[in-house]
Amino acid sequence: MVTEGDFKVPAKSWSEIGVVADKVRTSLGLEATPRFPIIEVIEMLSDRLELVQFEVWTKAEMGDAEGYTCPQGDFIRLREDVYEKACNGDGRARFTAAHELGHFLLHTNIPLARTRRGDGTAPFRLAEPQANQFAAEILMPREYVRGVTSPQTLVDLNQVSWEAAMNRIRYAMKQGDAF
Repeated sequence: MVTEGDFKVPAKSWSEIGVVADKVRTSLGLEATPRFPIIEVIEMLSDRLELVQFEVWTKAEMGDAEGYTCPQGDFIRLREDVYEKACNGDGRARFTAAHELGHFLLHTNIPLARTRRGDGTAPFRLAEPQANQFAAEILMPREYVRGVTSPQTLVDLNQVSWEAAMNRIRYAMKQGDAF
């Protein structure tokens, strides 16, 4: 994750990203499960399937970075405190882990070009908003958001942060009947 800038990536609509998240849930048999087991899934991709190396680094090693995913898909890395919080159900930490899984699934071995925030690049062409959208879609699938107006419902059902729940509800309301 880049804090002072971002990377331009091939354009993906939020709906396309939702399809990727739905396919992940379906392939794992989790389409009927509100709480997505993000840490367990990343560990399975690493330990059992050997698709990616999962690493947990100390705060001293990672500094302010909470997570990082290798652009070549070699590893997903989480800071130790983020990993521990995600294992214990902290919604923000779970979102960070899902965000990194989004980078792995959406941005492995694709052309990346550095960009500065605010340069006019549309969000659907930027890596960070795409990874955020993936995290929202995988943790709070559309069928569990439809008709929900209380953020606390999503917090309780999907084990996400209040902020993520609010953002997801706002997004659903903007989409109207299409969501």
